[in-house]
Amino acid sequence: MAATQNLNLTQLRRISLLLAYLKDNPYSTLDDIIEAFREKDKQLTERTFYRLNQTLKKEYDILIVFDYFKNGYFFDEENSRNLESFLSLLELVTTAELFSSNLQEKSKTLDYVEFENTASVASIPNFKIILNAIQMQLPITFLHNSFYHLKQEQYNLKPYFLKQYQNRWYVIGETEKGYRTFGIDRLSVISMGSQKFKAKSEEAKELFSNVIGLNYTDHKLERVQLNFHISQKPYLESLPLHRTQKEIAAIEDDSFTVELLIHPNFEFNQQVLKYGSLVKVLEPKWLVEEMKKELKKAVANYK
Repeated sequence: MAATQNLNLTQLRRISLLLAYLKDNPYSTLDDIIEAFREKDKQLTERTFYRLNQTLKKEYDILIVFDYFKNGYFFDEENSRNLESFLSLLELVTTAELFSSNLQEKSKTLDYVEFENTASVASIPNFKIILNAIQMQLPITFLHNSFYHLKQEQYNLKPYFLKQYQNRWYVIGETEKGYRTFGIDRLSVISMGSQKFKAKSEEAKELFSNVIGLNYTDHKLERVQLNFHISQKPYLESLPLHRTQKEIAAIEDDSFTVELLIHPNFEFNQQVLKYGSLVKVLEPKWLVEEMKKELKKAVANYK
């Protein structure tokens, strides 16, 4: 994937607007697209569109396709590679560019913004080293500070990809004992080896593709059904629990049901429990019983 700095802020905004427009207006003609952008972006011409479309396809594997039967363009999300990562990166870079330009103009910009939590500045150098190692297919050696065991241990890892979860970055790869996940803010004394390894990024991503969080070994793959109060519908539609989430039952008695295809784990249970009385687990039955036990323990804390 090409470096994103090759795209300037105007192009990033244009891509964001274009993909959003095509999601809402599939099979639009080129004239329709240019007309829709007339007020927002007068620089979007036929030539600009073709050049931008070529860049998206060649450098990022993001596909805007012309359908000859319906005589219009659509955003082919199904066949675009690394789509979620690209859209997240697009949002991140666009936001960073906006902050950068705004901070240069108005020094008090940060007075009007509050971030989710304190960022770990120490993890930034680690991120760069690990990303370089992944791209060069070289192993890394490091000390890991375990929150669970309260001690440092040295590991050798073949890093395959970086994964973000709850505003923290993790590196996923293989040690001599198999796949492992490490929070990069807990790594120190990182060094890169010289013996190249065979990349298994796609295989590793597949292991985690049906996981909420970081652990795919807690339980086998299951179809999980959750019944939510109707008040949660717009939130779950705009921010799904998982990419496999789909609504499987019509709205009934002020509730609706969704299904996920996942490996249920501790992180998933946490996500469900935060909804309190607004959610009920329907399937599988063993998970229903597990949730009952957890809720009983929670109630017991208040006796």
